[in-house]
Formats: sequence, C-alpha cells, structure tokens
Amino acid sequence: MSVDERLRIGLSRNALSFDPDVQVLLESTLARRRRARRLRWVGAATGVLAAACAATVLVLSGGWPGDRLWPSVPADGTTASVTLEGRYAGEVAALPAAPSVAGRWVLEFKAQGVLAVSAPPAYPGVVSGVLYSIEGEELRTDLFSQDLCSGKPLGRYTVTGTGTALTLTTVDDSCPQRVAVLAETTWRATP
Repeated sequence: MSVDERLRIGLSRNALSFDPDVQVLLESTLARRRRARRLRWVGAATGVLAAACAATVLVLSGGWPGDRLWPSVPADGTTASVTLEGRYAGEVAALPAAPSVAGRWVLEFKAQGVLAVSAPPAYPGVVSGVLYSIEGEELRTDLFSQDLCSGKPLGRYTVTGTGTALTLTTVDDSCPQRVAVLAETTWRATP
C-alpha cells in the first residue's frame, strides 16, 4: 500500500470518529448571543433609568448647589415672596431689534421652574426646555438661550401683577429679543 493511500485511509477514520453535533453547538452559540444582547439592553435601560432618577432628584432638590437657574432658597434663607404659576398671553409687536418675535405668545409658568412657551406660527426658533426661577420679586429665565440669546447670561426681570395682568420689568438682560417678548408686552391671564 502506498503512503498516499495510507494517509487517505487514516484521514477517513479520523473524520468518521469526529462527529460534532452541529445543531447543539449552533443553539448554544445563538443562546449566548441572545443572552449578551439582553444584557446590553438591560444595561442601557438601567443607565437611562438612573439618568432619569438623577434628573428628578436634581429638579426636586432645587438643582446643583450654586446653580442660580433652578428654583431654590436664596442664600440668606428667606423664601421667595412672589409665586408665579399659570398661563399668560401677550401680543408682541414687531420691533426693529426683534422682527421675528412679533405675534401672539403664551407663557405657562409651571411648578419646579419649567416655563412652557407657545410662539407665533411664524417664529422659527427654539422655545422648548425653558427654565425660570423666582428670587424675591425677581424672575430669572433662560428663554431663547438655545438660539436668539445663545451665549448670553440669564435675563432678570422684576415681577408685578395686578389682578389678571402680569408685568415684567427688565432688571438686567443683554438679549434684545428676550426683552422685546418679556418686558415690552402686557401679559394677561388666560385659561
């Protein structure tokens, strides 16, 4: 018998003696992959849940220490003297400094320092994620901080109210568009 023939016979016997159960091995591999995918989803969901819990704790506790945007107790320990919640509507006039803000605006001051803003249909900017705080009789807000007032400090306004009217007087604001909407408008309570 030749060497070549002996090798073929030996390899044939070896091949016959090794018979892997492909179905079992495939199922095992697929199960490991499903388990790994499930663990990734659980980890991602846990991360999102932890971030939501942290944000809730920050909102309920008044924000980061020293953060002046979130509602908090002032450093002298007094509480805010003005409570500002409710819906107010106003007609903003077209101004040379802010022609894009002309039209009917609605401000809804909600609990925990959230300001829901409804802009006129022609306004192209961002009005979501607006925050405010009240310290004494002063309102601080970041309205338009994502576009028109980007990079500018918070606007500060004195709050006065008579019946169903709300007046905001500029204390310090370097953003003319925010001043045009907030301080140069008469705000009336609306349902």
